[in-house]
Amino acid sequence: MIFLKEFLKDKKVASIASSSLSTVKKVCNKIDFSKKLVIVEYGPGTGVFTRYLLEKMNPESKLILIETNKHFVSLLEKIDDSRVIVFNDSAANIKEILEKCGEDNADYIISGIPFSYIDDGLKTDIIIKSREILSDNGKFLVYQVTNDIKKYLEQHFESLNTDFSLLNIPPLNIFEAVK
Repeated sequence: MIFLKEFLKDKKVASIASSSLSTVKKVCNKIDFSKKLVIVEYGPGTGVFTRYLLEKMNPESKLILIETNKHFVSLLEKIDDSRVIVFNDSAANIKEILEKCGEDNADYIISGIPFSYIDDGLKTDIIIKSREILSDNGKFLVYQVTNDIKKYLEQHFESLNTDFSLLNIPPLNIFEAVK
C-alpha cells in the first residue's frame, strides 16, 4: 500500500507495487556474492532488493542506496546494518556520492528508476556516469516496465544481455549491461 500511495504522489516512483521476489532473484543471480563488493542501488524504494542483497553480501561489502523519495528514504534509514549507506539524492550525482563513501568504483549498480520518465539528457548522463564508476567487468543491472532503455545501454556498454520477469506487477524487462 505504501508503494501505491507514493506512486500517486511522486511521479518519480516507477510502479504501483514493490518488485516481486522472482524479479529480485532474477536480477541478483547476475551478481557474484563470493567476494567483497560495492553495490549501488538506484531507486531502492522500500528496500525489497536491499534486504535480499544484505542477506547475500559478505560482511566487508558495502551497499549504497540512492533514493529521491523522502518517505522511502526514511524507511531505508531504519535498516540497521553497518554495510548500508542511504542518500536522499539523484543517481546523476553518483560520482560525488561514491567519493563521500570513500570509494572510487562500484562492482554493481542495480537500478529501478523509471528511465522512461526521464528526459534524454539526464538519462544519458546517468548511464554515462554509471559506466564510468563501474569497476572493470562491472555490471549495470536495470529493471524496467518498457524496453526503451535498451538503445541507450547498447550505446554505452560493451555487452548487453536481456531477460524478462513475467512474475511481477507489472511484468519487467531486465537488462544486464557489462563494462
